[in-house]
Amino acid sequence: MAGRQRAALYAGSLLSLAALLPPLSRLADQRLSLHMLEEMLLLALVIPLLAYGASPLLPDRAGSWMHPVAGIAALNLVLFGSQYPAVVDFAVKNAAFREATQAIFILGGFLFWSPIVSRNGLSAIAKIGCLMVAGVPPTIPGLTLALSHHVFYQAFGSLEDQQVAGLLLFGTAKFALITGTFVILWRLLTPQPEPPDRDDRAAQRGDLPPGAPAWLERLDDELPAEAGRLRLPVPTPTQIRGHG
Repeated sequence: MAGRQRAALYAGSLLSLAALLPPLSRLADQRLSLHMLEEMLLLALVIPLLAYGASPLLPDRAGSWMHPVAGIAALNLVLFGSQYPAVVDFAVKNAAFREATQAIFILGGFLFWSPIVSRNGLSAIAKIGCLMVAGVPPTIPGLTLALSHHVFYQAFGSLEDQQVAGLLLFGTAKFALITGTFVILWRLLTPQPEPPDRDDRAAQRGDLPPGAPAWLERLDDELPAEAGRLRLPVPTPTQIRGHG
């Protein structure tokens, strides 16, 4: 496992535990906007870190059930289910149910992000297409909450807070789409692959700038065998006539 993947796995694990356990979980139960902000940070930041860090640990056969279509379906299922008023109201009252729904939410997001952040399998264009398709359905509940004129949740009685939560849901879906597309395009247009981590394996060549041309790398190559042979001077025409 590369050092950057190990760091992403550690960071994602710590952030997910912090979101599931008090005091952040209790703080998120006070306002719907804080509850939405917590889930959107999980979706757009924590879960991609977990998926990227855990990608080397997944078996090869995991790709058969981590299909992008299944990931999109799982993401929208947990996203719509976690915003359902009855689910949110009961989760505020029952801490065990709230942690269970958060764990299911993380699992659904993990199934979606795993084929996106993986370097194998999907092409860059396919990953961008998955992000575009997955970013459309969350705008429906986001706009519904943002433009609502009555309160949907009994646990939260503020209409303004509900509208802010809808804006957070709508904005995060667009933010994740734009950011993910930008990262994929940046990797696609990079002239050279990313250098290996120094902790995992030693670089075979000296440090070069990312956009260095290919001929610059060949300066460190060994000379061919013909270069070490003794070369005789070419006789001039005067020397040739003298010998004749």
